[in-house]
Amino acid sequence: MTISYSGNVIRILLRWKGSIWRAVWRELVIYLLCYYAVRLVYLKLPEVLDMDKEDAKEFTKNFEAFCEMCKDWLKNIPLTFLLGFYVSNVVSRWWRQFETLYWPEDILSVLCTVVHQNDDKSRKRRHTIARYLNLASALAWRDISSKLRLRFPNVHSLIEAGLLTEKEYEILEKVHEDCDSTRWMTPIHWVQHIMREVEEDSKPTASLLNQFIGELRIFRQSLRKLYSYDWVCVPLVYTQVAALATYGFFFFTLFGRQILVSDVLKGEAIDIKVPIFTIVQFLFFIGWFKVGQDLMRPFGLDDDDIELNYIFDRNVRISFTIVNRLQGSPLPDYDAESDKLWRESENGTTLIPSIPHSKYSRQLSEHPPRLHAYVPIHDQIKDAESAKGCLSIKKQKKHLNW
Repeated sequence: MTISYSGNVIRILLRWKGSIWRAVWRELVIYLLCYYAVRLVYLKLPEVLDMDKEDAKEFTKNFEAFCEMCKDWLKNIPLTFLLGFYVSNVVSRWWRQFETLYWPEDILSVLCTVVHQNDDKSRKRRHTIARYLNLASALAWRDISSKLRLRFPNVHSLIEAGLLTEKEYEILEKVHEDCDSTRWMTPIHWVQHIMREVEEDSKPTASLLNQFIGELRIFRQSLRKLYSYDWVCVPLVYTQVAALATYGFFFFTLFGRQILVSDVLKGEAIDIKVPIFTIVQFLFFIGWFKVGQDLMRPFGLDDDDIELNYIFDRNVRISFTIVNRLQGSPLPDYDAESDKLWRESENGTTLIPSIPHSKYSRQLSEHPPRLHAYVPIHDQIKDAESAKGCLSIKKQKKHLNW
């Protein structure tokens, strides 16, 4: 589900669902176990193997030299650049997929102006077109969304949901046998046939009919784009480079961030038992990489995946509300009763209304926009009355005001 959050920094940091803590805690535990395992090898291995003094000294010297080498190697990994470029592309791709989702208000509002009659046949046509549009969405979205696939595990389940009839199901399956990539396009084709019948029967306004066909084309394009996003992912080699850079960096920190005994004896380091700064860096970079991984497929079952179930339910309700309830309900009698904003002056012109504030909004301070540019005027204006209101004196300079 999409996690909503608000509040101060402390409340935000203490959230669990969709948080960095939930994303990286397993990797952090494994990393700390490996870190302390390396430290035990460094400090206790000569004693466990019962090395003599010279061998133990040689082992410690070589281990510390390797740790210093790893510390230098860490500077050569451009982790910030690689992760920043990778995650920015993934987040942009994730948001574009959300923007690709189609909302039915536009096309159905145009439909109600094309098929505006309220006889039984027109009402049935509007209702059927709304059902076909939602059927096309369900057929397409269940192929890219795990949540919709769980909701509609097979096409026959759409019959139980009421979006499909038995005869329509047989037609869909027959079409699917011949070409397995046209199932979701079939309901859109049925909508085109219905609009063709409307054109022959009622001769609607050509511009409105063209606008509806244009909206139908945008609807079809949105479903096709979602298929394309699901099919063509971020190149695997790019993800592998980001993964190798991230996990390789922290593999070298297992050695490069060890507190060396020689540095402690020289006074160049303090033997802190917990690598605090390395843990913070681990949270930053691994959490950053996890963002890219989680947002790669935004229609799955992760915490921050897009709620297609909710969007689908919302679209179904809005669709049938527009074509059945709104279009079938009578209009308010605006001629019989004037609203408060309709006011005329004595000469018959309509006055410009203003909306009053409530007692709560009056307490808010307003900051209207201010202009910061001015044009210096060096000429003398003889007609002072005409210049009044558009000129002001500031620091002995005349400049235009709005």
